[in-house]
Amino acid sequence: MIFSQRALTQDVSRCSGFEFEDVVAGVERAILLSPTRPDNRFWMFRAKRYLSQRSDLFARMPSGVGHKPLGNTCDLFCCFVQKPVECLGLDAVPDWRSRSGLAVCVIEELWTPAVTQFLPLMRSLAQFDLITCAFEALCPLIHQVTGRPVIHLPGAADLMRFATPRMTADRPVDVYYMGRKRPELHSELLTMMRARDGFYLYDSSARPPIAADHVTHRDLLASLVQRSKLFMVDYAKIGHSDQRQGEVSWGPRHVEGMAGGAVQVGYAPTTADYQRHFDWPEAVVRLSETPAEAAAQVARMLDDPAEMDRRRRVNLAHALARHDWLHRWALVLDHFGLPETAAMAARRDRLAEIATGAENKIAV
Repeated sequence: MIFSQRALTQDVSRCSGFEFEDVVAGVERAILLSPTRPDNRFWMFRAKRYLSQRSDLFARMPSGVGHKPLGNTCDLFCCFVQKPVECLGLDAVPDWRSRSGLAVCVIEELWTPAVTQFLPLMRSLAQFDLITCAFEALCPLIHQVTGRPVIHLPGAADLMRFATPRMTADRPVDVYYMGRKRPELHSELLTMMRARDGFYLYDSSARPPIAADHVTHRDLLASLVQRSKLFMVDYAKIGHSDQRQGEVSWGPRHVEGMAGGAVQVGYAPTTADYQRHFDWPEAVVRLSETPAEAAAQVARMLDDPAEMDRRRRVNLAHALARHDWLHRWALVLDHFGLPETAAMAARRDRLAEIATGAENKIAV
């Protein structure tokens, strides 16, 4: 059983997590549970959120989400959330714990200040048999608060969607800078790309956009990356120092670029977990902290098509072998000692076929 937030939020930042749910549902005989909440009940969620920072009594307060009891028992209950506060909607399934053999909570994003701020809520996660967190540095703290096993489950991508064997196809977008940007670097890139008469693609919205449908959004993103030469990456939550307070982490973007065959340029952590998951030098072209020099590095890479093709080949091979959502789900099953399904084996075979096709069609 997969408890999903997809009917409760349309924020574009959630689309990656919903994609993970879709992959899991595709390789398991999973039932998707996505409750809704009437707009006139959102005040109830806000009230419960407020109390969850102050008292364990928050669990007795309704969240306003419509009830969808399980009814039948399930072997494994999976609660996918971006942040723990989304777990407040679990009261939509009042019998989820009593009717679940095992239960796991998958957390995409969590920073240390939020653990302290929502301590009663964090303690309530002890109901789960396993908690996963995309930020490895937070795993020990979550374990300390909940007393439950916590494993690192970093971001990934649906490689069946992003990967393309036509790696040397025309890539009209020179640089794709998705989402939040470093203002000074963005300004330098604008100037440089105008001088080159290049195609610089970036987001212009000031607020997080809304995605009407996560599948359409992920298809569009994959299509854009597949047509980009360079893809900008950066630390998670860049520009939001108030939330991360010096903590450095990375997210799915560090997989999405290489998955679509773009060369990743920008900024990546030097933390142990990043270096463990991206232990090859081609994973990212690390740019200078000086904006003008960083823009010059981007220009030099654009002027070296042979090197771009080489990096595409190396990065896609690693992504297909290590960074599909399948590989993340396998970590959950491995923790519980559960066998992989036949559908998982078939997906691994298909990823290997894509890798072989791409290898044969990339110009060296």
